[in-house]
Amino acid sequence: MKSLKLTTALALLLVPAAALHAQAFDKGTTAINLGIGVGGARYSYISAYNSDYKTSPTIIASAEHGVASVDGIGAIGIGGLFANKSVRYQAASQGSYYRYDYDRKWSNTVIGLRGTIHLNELLESDKFDVYGGVMLGYNIGSYKDKSTRTINGVTEDYSDNYHYKLNFVTWSTFIGGRYLFTDHLGAYLEVGYGASYLNLGLTAKF
Repeated sequence: MKSLKLTTALALLLVPAAALHAQAFDKGTTAINLGIGVGGARYSYISAYNSDYKTSPTIIASAEHGVASVDGIGAIGIGGLFANKSVRYQAASQGSYYRYDYDRKWSNTVIGLRGTIHLNELLESDKFDVYGGVMLGYNIGSYKDKSTRTINGVTEDYSDNYHYKLNFVTWSTFIGGRYLFTDHLGAYLEVGYGASYLNLGLTAKF
């Protein structure tokens, strides 16, 4: 019995202090998010509040790695983001001798770098991770116009000579949180002004 107690005491002494105070995100942690978003800004399409515009959800993937600890606060993470979204505009107008059929599509891909600050030492939780951050990236856009114009029965391609910038530097700010169901898998939610106003999905921690 004494031997068992001695062995247990030695094992506890060998356990790192960090393991006794595990955090949901810390220096050395890697986290990957995969989700969908709604809304959004800083894209290269014309926005309009009518049913003629059909917007896809934003597909978002991000990853970050804890690179430093901040005493009394938590950890700093550095990582990247990939987001893709498309918008399609379809409408028609006609008169006695003409008809316009509009079919336009914008596709946008955002690739960026993110920096985050995690407040885990304030929360002292191995399940919850609350953070905020900024993203600096580049929007890669494309535009396709399949519109047609029919006058007196003759149909031809019709373009509105769209000339807005499709590729440009973009940025966003955001706050978010994770909840871990297991040691390595959970869910996340982020809100902010950028690729989407709100995005949520699954998160993995390594």
